Amino acid sequence: MLERWLTYTEAAQLLGKTQEAVRALARRQHWPRQSPNLPGGHARVCVPENLALDRPRPALPVGQFDSDRVVTVGQMAGQPDGRDQLVSAFDRAVTALQQQLDWARHRIDALEVDLADTRSAERIASANVRALHAQADTRRGWGLLRRLRWALKGD
Repeated sequence: MLERWLTYTEAAQLLGKTQEAVRALARRQHWPRQSPNLPGGHARVCVPENLALDRPRPALPVGQFDSDRVVTVGQMAGQPDGRDQLVSAFDRAVTALQQQLDWARHRIDALEVDLADTRSAERIASANVRALHAQADTRRGWGLLRRLRWALKGD
């Protein structure tokens, strides 16, 4: 795989992204990085060759937006001012999230009751096991004839 070491500024110009976007991409993709030795020097990052496009795109300066890609709220709703629809959609989303939260709280309460019941059943079963072990230990101390009488009697 071909690669080249570029500063973040050079990589941003090559890829048509901002410097911060290239930094984030380098972190996500775990690109090797060279820190500068001198204070104020520029760090370099190893950019894989397959990311470089055939024709470089110019990076947008910070704060400048492509006007063709900006969509206003009114254009989304198809009306001059879609704020009312946006607010109602937001209210519906909040209501739906509130219902989900209420359901989750109800489910948690039910699970806590089930957990308490399970713990109580476990304590009862543990006490029964201890009692059975105590009975068995007592019977082990009996003599052979007494154990046989007990077994035949079915006590």
